[in-house]
Amino acid sequence: MDPQYGIVTENRLDCYLCGSSGRTLHQDCSDRLFGVPGTWTFKQCANDQCGLIWLDPRPTRATIGKAYHSYYTHDSSQVQRTVWANALRPLLQGLAVRLLGLHHERRQYKQMYLDQCSPGNLLEVGCGNGKRLERLRALGWDVMGQEIDAVAAAHVQASKAIPVHLGELETLDAQDRFDVVLLSHVIEHVHDPSALLQTCYTLLKPGGRLIVLTPNVASLGHRRFGSAWRGLEPPRHLHLFNGNTLQHLVRQASFSQYKHWTTMVSAFAIAENSGRRRATNQPITVRDVLRGFRFQLTAGLVYLRDKHCGEECVVMAIK
Repeated sequence: MDPQYGIVTENRLDCYLCGSSGRTLHQDCSDRLFGVPGTWTFKQCANDQCGLIWLDPRPTRATIGKAYHSYYTHDSSQVQRTVWANALRPLLQGLAVRLLGLHHERRQYKQMYLDQCSPGNLLEVGCGNGKRLERLRALGWDVMGQEIDAVAAAHVQASKAIPVHLGELETLDAQDRFDVVLLSHVIEHVHDPSALLQTCYTLLKPGGRLIVLTPNVASLGHRRFGSAWRGLEPPRHLHLFNGNTLQHLVRQASFSQYKHWTTMVSAFAIAENSGRRRATNQPITVRDVLRGFRFQLTAGLVYLRDKHCGEECVVMAIK
């Protein structure tokens, strides 16, 4: 237990999905993003057919909320960059988009791959600061959020006038089922991912869609940056997935129709925040921006021959 934050930990020795033992993959990892003290270890399933990665030991359900004390979902502030980094980033990101032909992919990503769907009622699980819901509302969706973080929920309701259910997802009494349920970078944060997806299944109308985005442990970025990869984020990321393990969870939750892929559209931002050894909360520099640009170009070229190497896994499932 950390005496400052009051985070109590518990061991998770075996794989959540297949029950196999775990072997140490990364150790002595620290929280470079939001300053939670301590060092953390990630295990990987010893079953090569599985590949799940998990935090061991991990914060308990009762105390994991303390790891979000200064989390970015508490407001709508932007990532802090130096003046020159802030000026250079949009220029290099725009250049990368043009060179790699990412315009269409970025548009789909911003719309959560719902660009071919007629708007209906939509629930975002773990809605954070509400930016995504605000964007989708502008596209015609009737939106609602869910949060267990009271500060984040209050911010969304007050600043964006979007209804948010405060509490665990299973406590949401939705008489009208949803056309879409979104989980964008949520499933890696929970102790019981399978139960979460099963609850999402019950909240969907027949024919409704589940969209899941999560960091991809089979990504080029994870191979390149190792324990400094942005997608690890200890101690808030408890389980980390590849395409196979994510599909396994979706099937467990009774979804029989689904498709999955990876995307490298976020490679620039991932690389900006990976490999940084400076103290927590230091602004992103020109050097970081240049690393993001170089990596985005490299990732785009590698993706042409390896479609599994994107920085994020995406699953679209239909009830």
